[in-house]
Amino acid sequence: MSAHRPPSTVPSIFQPTWGRALFALILAIGGFLLPQEVPLEWYPLNEPGTDINYLEISCASDKTGEVRIYYDLTHGINELNSIRFPISPTEQTYTYTFPLPDGPMVALQVDPPALGATLTIRQMRIINRRGEEIRRFTRDQFQASNEIAAITPSADGWKLTSTANATNPLARIDPFYPIIPVGKDHRNLLRCLLSTGYLAGMLSILLLAVLFTFYRPASWPDFLAHLGFMICLALLFAFVGNRGLIRNSIHYARYIPPPLAPGLSLEFDLTSSSPTNAQLFWDTGHDFNETESVRRTYEPHQGLQTLRFPLADKSLKALRFDPRENEGQLTIHVIRIVDAGQRTRIELPLNSLEAVREIAEIKTDRGQLQMRTAVGSNDPITFFSAAAITAINQALSPAKLIRPE
Repeated sequence: MSAHRPPSTVPSIFQPTWGRALFALILAIGGFLLPQEVPLEWYPLNEPGTDINYLEISCASDKTGEVRIYYDLTHGINELNSIRFPISPTEQTYTYTFPLPDGPMVALQVDPPALGATLTIRQMRIINRRGEEIRRFTRDQFQASNEIAAITPSADGWKLTSTANATNPLARIDPFYPIIPVGKDHRNLLRCLLSTGYLAGMLSILLLAVLFTFYRPASWPDFLAHLGFMICLALLFAFVGNRGLIRNSIHYARYIPPPLAPGLSLEFDLTSSSPTNAQLFWDTGHDFNETESVRRTYEPHQGLQTLRFPLADKSLKALRFDPRENEGQLTIHVIRIVDAGQRTRIELPLNSLEAVREIAEIKTDRGQLQMRTAVGSNDPITFFSAAAITAINQALSPAKLIRPE
């Protein structure tokens, strides 16, 4: 006689029903709405592209301590969105580079070491993976907010000094136009899909392992029904596990930056041997004249400072820079074109300036442009090269004025 095998039975807890599916859905929605301070990212991008932003800071400290940098991704300044690194006393500056999240940065704060320490910053900027400068920060944009004794210029940067009894010194950067990484929404979508898919796969394996410990399929339709039910459960709760990543990605995608005023400016980061005036002329077809020019006065110190000159919104035929009104020396560190949001559009090579009159010496040495005006000079003149004019005109074209972020 052949033995009769009874049909497989399934414990009631594993039986797919519409009621259980609805309960799981409600539970998953409730879980999704719960806050998740630290979003999970199970599957980071292996090839994220070259448009991810990095914060680069070159600095040194005179005391042992900790440097903290906070960035506001529209959620306010908080400990989760921050960078911390220890620092030891040294006279030589070191460059630190940190990847930034793919979200709109709307504020930035730097906390130097406490208890009267001085943090010397030689350079601080945002760059992408291609090394292109997105924004450079300068001393005059730093505002003392709490327990900052002084913000002073140095020979090639500036110094943040905390008060003697400071426990929480901080300086904010102002004005600050939002910095939005190019292609962030595409990358965040990929992160959500990959991370959720990876987590759903792991949960599916665990649920199916438990199911098949107690269950043997009676038929193919029965097997597929249980398989599909467990996969749906795994997918629902994978969304719950990645809720912080998903919700942040949606929030960042919906962010609309404030309107940006038109126009570009020419900036020089430089040091001057003595205070005087500088003047920029632009020729839009009427030769150089006082109407189409702007003057700036050097700060009365020999530390690093930034001169800003607004540019005409017309195509330029020539550009003239009168560096001083008298005899003296300049050291130019950087020449760049920025928009109204202080975002760097072009960094011009230092050899863009060519001597025309009353310039005794002009040379590039160790990444700096050294310029000395002639003895007894009262109107030294330099011109920007034809290549620099072409680059500036390209930046001034309407298609380049507002670069999509």
